[in-house]
Amino acid sequence: MKLSYINGHPENDQLHDFIQSYTNECITTGAQNQVDWNQLESQNVISVYDDNTLVGIGCMAGEPSIHVRPTYEHREIEHTVAKLLKAGI
Repeated sequence: MKLSYINGHPENDQLHDFIQSYTNECITTGAQNQVDWNQLESQNVISVYDDNTLVGIGCMAGEPSIHVRPTYEHREIEHTVAKLLKAGI
């Protein structure tokens, strides 16, 4: 599993699939994450892919807003995305 960090918005269908997977995994794991998906309108967005599957996304809307599918939380994606967002990449 090799992760790719892309400076940009995902395709609409990839984002839709991510939101569905993220929501289902949060329900399954009992995570209580409130997400405002409208924050992704920010210009500074990092999309994270495992092969061609979107597994995480982060944006800088004042403060970093980072969302990673629960099954990928062990990969330290949030930490890496936070660093990239703060660097303005």
